[in-house]
Amino acid sequence: MKRFALLFALFPLISQAADLTITVTGIRNDNGKIAALAFTQDQGFPDRVNQAFAQAQVNAQKGTVTLTIKNVPAGKVALTVLHDEDGDGKLRKNLLGIPQEGVGMTGKPLGNRAPKFQEAVIEIKDDEKKTIA
Repeated sequence: MKRFALLFALFPLISQAADLTITVTGIRNDNGKIAALAFTQDQGFPDRVNQAFAQAQVNAQKGTVTLTIKNVPAGKVALTVLHDEDGDGKLRKNLLGIPQEGVGMTGKPLGNRAPKFQEAVIEIKDDEKKTIA
């Protein structure tokens, strides 16, 4: 009986998972895919697709698209949206490391560099909607 009481006492400590709906605006063409990546730690942020905690992908559509990332844990998350115009699964960059395909992240725009994970973190509560332009 004590085991069950302890188990039920721990339930409030387990974080809820939410569906995160992301609206992406300012898409410049219909080429390729739009991918949204959710990171719960700095490893791989902002553009290492294989290190994202979760992701969603849709066909690109000029203007605006909406994606939903399922089961994002409540808490701190940093988001990246990539427009993979050539469909190679990577963010194409020039020799200086400047993105040649569309990219957006949570956090304040910095102009000359991508934000670090801690600069891009947002707090996710229950099901939420975010816009990344």
